Amino acid sequence: MIRISSEISFKAVSISLLFFLSSIGASVLIAPAGASPNSPAALAASPLSQLQANWAYANGDQFNSDYNPQNIINSSNAQYLGLSWLFPLPTHPTALLTVTGGLGVDTAPLIINGTIYAVTQYDQAFALNAANGNVLWTVVLPITANSTAGKGVGAVSLHLHDGNEQFTTKLFNHTPTWWISANDWKVYALNALTGAYELNFTVFTGIKSVDGNGPNSVYHGTGTTNVLVDENKGIAITSIISTNVGDTGRCFFRGWNILVSPPQLMWTSYCTPPQPQGNLAVDPNWEITQVNSMKGAQIFYPGPAYNNGGPIPGTAVVDLKKLSPSVLNSTLYDDWGYVNQTPECKAYSGGQTTGSTAAGWGAPWLLGTGPTAGLAFLNTNNKDPYAGPCTPGPALWAAAIMALNETSGQWVWGFQSAAHEIWDYDCSWWQGLGNETVNGVNTQVLWKTCKAGYLFELNAQTGSMIWAWTPPLSIENRCSYCYMLNPLNRTEMTRPFFNPSLQPTICTPCTFAIESEGAYNPALNYIFLASINYPALWNYVPPNSTNYHTNGFTFSQPIPGYKTNTGPQDNATVEAVNAATGQMVWSHFIPAQGYRGGMITSGNIVYLTLSSGDLMMLNAKTGDLVKDYYIGGPLNVHASIGATAGGQMMVVLPITAGLVSWGTGVPGDLVALTLQNVPPGTTNTITTSVTVSGRAATTTSVTTVTAAGGGVDSTTAYGIAAVAVIFIIATGYLAMRGRKPAS
Repeated sequence: MIRISSEISFKAVSISLLFFLSSIGASVLIAPAGASPNSPAALAASPLSQLQANWAYANGDQFNSDYNPQNIINSSNAQYLGLSWLFPLPTHPTALLTVTGGLGVDTAPLIINGTIYAVTQYDQAFALNAANGNVLWTVVLPITANSTAGKGVGAVSLHLHDGNEQFTTKLFNHTPTWWISANDWKVYALNALTGAYELNFTVFTGIKSVDGNGPNSVYHGTGTTNVLVDENKGIAITSIISTNVGDTGRCFFRGWNILVSPPQLMWTSYCTPPQPQGNLAVDPNWEITQVNSMKGAQIFYPGPAYNNGGPIPGTAVVDLKKLSPSVLNSTLYDDWGYVNQTPECKAYSGGQTTGSTAAGWGAPWLLGTGPTAGLAFLNTNNKDPYAGPCTPGPALWAAAIMALNETSGQWVWGFQSAAHEIWDYDCSWWQGLGNETVNGVNTQVLWKTCKAGYLFELNAQTGSMIWAWTPPLSIENRCSYCYMLNPLNRTEMTRPFFNPSLQPTICTPCTFAIESEGAYNPALNYIFLASINYPALWNYVPPNSTNYHTNGFTFSQPIPGYKTNTGPQDNATVEAVNAATGQMVWSHFIPAQGYRGGMITSGNIVYLTLSSGDLMMLNAKTGDLVKDYYIGGPLNVHASIGATAGGQMMVVLPITAGLVSWGTGVPGDLVALTLQNVPPGTTNTITTSVTVSGRAATTTSVTTVTAAGGGVDSTTAYGIAAVAVIFIIATGYLAMRGRKPAS
């Protein structure tokens, strides 16, 4: 990775100066470096389409592609991106000053019709003019330190992801509406033009509101539920999340009729059985009945033949629908161990739940289209707890991607990525829709990455696996106990710890091998993703009545010889995978840090945001470095690409760090980059023929960009840089980020 050049150094110094100058809280607009007042950066040669001008979904479009078809900013001119403006974010509002964490923006900004929409982790919503960063309106949602009291979800947790926001235009008499799932377990619908409330409603009132929960079950939330809105049908889907604790409540999803006020609950669908001592009888056959009612039900199991990584065929599954009744019964009977608890399990559970799972998080959920219209694609968390002796089965549907009928709530299919999940390999983060030719037939497919380090291509209608892929061992280290277990092997399904001997063991990958959102480029038919090496020494902790309520019966510690969990053994690799074949096309190595958040692709570029403060741009075709732009503050959220109302294309990204091991949380900023100082007469013409995944039409885009002239006074430029150096030496970035609380 190339990090040092005179251009990068100058940019970094200039931005650091801006952090200081902008500490008053207003946006700072920068005249493009090297451009005369009469020579702004080039606008689009022809009117932009809505897909080019807008980043209307957190993942770019309704298919979660993380792709913008524009070519104004491309791999030929991206080295001329420069800072246009910077908007510093405030710290917590007064009502949340006693709550730790939750700084900055941890969701991708939306760019719609020249307005940028960004919500902080403490639920302050901003609408900014994309041209200059000026505030059009802002609303502090009414979250307090006591907002979750009595709900059985623990203390309020300030943490949002891309799945916590959505934008609609057809509801409320065709009012542009920004939906935010907030940290008080309410969903807010804001008028996107004014910030006024259109609607807000509570999606979870407490443990007893969920049928089948045990009397002492809890949802240990770190953040809040995703929200998925179907504006055509007037349906919103929500759930609840939980961390790795043995007393986690029952897994469920809910559908709401949002055409009435207040919204009415339409259905609740469950992904785990009723728990012991609840208001419903335990049923050891519950999952057998559920699988028999579904169209598809598969569990991924590649076996030792594919231990070296690379593409894996669609046959590497256990198809529950094809098992004989006796084998299905022996596989799923009392799967979660609720009925026949051993004395050891009863001693710590009190005869109540032995474990569960909850909803996935990170990336947005998906609505089907075309042949899958009416389906919602939802994902789930890890097995809670992921270690311990009391869940004697595959633990359906932990670490899974599932499809249900959004009108009735009926499950259609389920695909579990890891049977008896014991590594924290949940299936949160990215899922995307596209079209591929499978056995000569145009087929709608769903791509899914899970934290076990696998990328799956599934038939979106049936959930059947078409292929899977994992990085080769030369890229992704995998310990001998870190391969998927066989759901038909009873010994493996009763394993309490990933090492059967229960001895402390270096686990890699554990907790995550993929902890970010991928991207799909339909022009290349490539999927981009990032894998992580982050080894740690894991220890098994025998369960007892105390840790049953507090952790997952494991703890990790630094590898011997290192002082912290983060060390030189940590790294990441970005890979491009051919969506037609599941073969890796190229890889790009990132040393000394993992990768979390997401990536996007546009103009033959893959944009990566690193916790080290780098916006790294790679050539999408080759993986070669186009530019390493050192922003100067930690980056933990993928960029967004869209246009101002006047047609100026820009790259917008938050400076922030959320729950991540490679960065320090800061109040944060929003940064806008535009093309600047492009050499006079430069013309870049890129023609792209795109059949967009799941769309009905083929789009051909021909874009010509001719740079304007202009010069820069080097004395002025280096004078500014010198002043910036003085400020950096005197204070440093974090010291320059003083803020007054938001009102």
